[in-house]
Amino acid sequence: MNFARLKMRHLQCLVMVAQERNLVRAAKALSLTQPAVSKTVAELEEIVGRQLLLRRRRGGELTPAAEVLVRHAVSALRGLREGMGLAMDQPEADQLRVAVGALPNMVANLLPEVVATLHASQPALRVRVVSGTNAQLMTQLRQGEIDLVLGRLAQASAMADLAFEQLYSEPLLLVARPGHPLAARRKPPLDALASHPLVLPVSGTLIRHTADAFLIAQGMALPGRLVEATDTSFVLGLLRRSDAVWFAPQGAVEELIARGELKRLAIDTTSTEGPVGLTVRRSDAPGEGARLLIEAIREVAAARKNPVAPKASGVLNK
Repeated sequence: MNFARLKMRHLQCLVMVAQERNLVRAAKALSLTQPAVSKTVAELEEIVGRQLLLRRRRGGELTPAAEVLVRHAVSALRGLREGMGLAMDQPEADQLRVAVGALPNMVANLLPEVVATLHASQPALRVRVVSGTNAQLMTQLRQGEIDLVLGRLAQASAMADLAFEQLYSEPLLLVARPGHPLAARRKPPLDALASHPLVLPVSGTLIRHTADAFLIAQGMALPGRLVEATDTSFVLGLLRRSDAVWFAPQGAVEELIARGELKRLAIDTTSTEGPVGLTVRRSDAPGEGARLLIEAIREVAAARKNPVAPKASGVLNK
């Protein structure tokens, strides 16, 4: 093995390919082209002297050698980032900080209230918020780039070495603009959606899987006019300008519904309910900044469920 040729980009690329199991999705997560990812993996295979990826039509399968290398690459990247962070933090070693990953529905609703509440008592705490898909955030959590993830429970295959604490459950809702043809109907049939553009989370995300499973269970195929998006600002702009219907997490739209900016369609989606909570690294105790943020998240979530309930406190049970 020629270590002199080994670069951090080789390891980052392999780890993302292992996480996504798909070269196209890995390229998108790395902001690269698919040929660039393939070239980087090929370079790493030449450096290691072993085949690392079995190319398949629908994705990529890691070889045993790659599985071993990925485990060590994750640890190495995490250690390097933690070391860099500690080195950069030396002049401000006394300042509390936390990095939290959050799904779009958390960024739009719960997390702003949490951070505002926390800063009232901890004004010096520096909070960094990272948004992305569940798979992207879990990768960053394992690598030590963020301290915790706030969102839906990830798939079992993505939870190795991670611990989840449920705060509440929420369904997906079907919503549209006020004045939408389906908004005034008492019980519109599900197949009425076929006449309108449907906005769904992007493919490969956990909530997209939930939405697809709901539609399949109801015997409905995806409509021809389909928009895949996770950016709330874009979706709201689209809904204001069209008769599109949005299949969205309740947390992303409940305040918009309360303010009259969106209307919930009277279609039963209770079967899409899923657990929402905190995910952390199982092996690490949270730092002081993360501990304070976790307590604030618990308090806000508990107050939303029951305004008169006593506030929760403590640290995650590992």
